[in-house]
Amino acid sequence: MSRDQMLQLRATQQQRQLIDQAAAAEGISRSEFILRSCQERAQTVLLDQTLFSLNHQQSLALLADLHDQACHRADQITVADLLAAPQPWDAAS
Repeated sequence: MSRDQMLQLRATQQQRQLIDQAAAAEGISRSEFILRSCQERAQTVLLDQTLFSLNHQQSLALLADLHDQACHRADQITVADLLAAPQPWDAAS
């Protein structure tokens, strides 16, 4: 995938030095370091909004609700949609 989009930002001298030092430690350019770091952070933010975890008891309750015909149909559709939703960053890859 070609990189055809420009990103620009301003930083303090201390921020730039810190980024340069970290990029050098990983043996990559400043731009590559910033891009990777931003992408990792973006995925974390999106996961925090789309991924949820349940303990065993909560999992059993959710499964029971999903199979309970008495549950409101809209709730079942909403949960099914949530579980089937693609990861937001898949489209960007």
